[in-house]
Amino acid sequence: MSELAEHIMEEEAEDLPRLEKCLGTSESEALARSFTRTKKFVPTRSHPAAPDKPPFETVVGMMAAPLDKLSDMFRKFPE
Repeated sequence: MSELAEHIMEEEAEDLPRLEKCLGTSESEALARSFTRTKKFVPTRSHPAAPDKPPFETVVGMMAAPLDKLSDMFRKFPE
């Protein structure tokens, strides 16, 4: 887990600032909106047995996403 945390910190400290310099403000905002929309349609958990080739990965992902989000809500309940 510490390797993942290091990787995330490196991306946030080095890669993302470099990317922001290359992108214009409007392009950066458009990509951020697109990413936010995309996150609504993808699973929140790993599904190793799921197919990994289109179009099956897309179909299974769209079916798994609402179930993952519902499961996440129950995990947080009754916070």
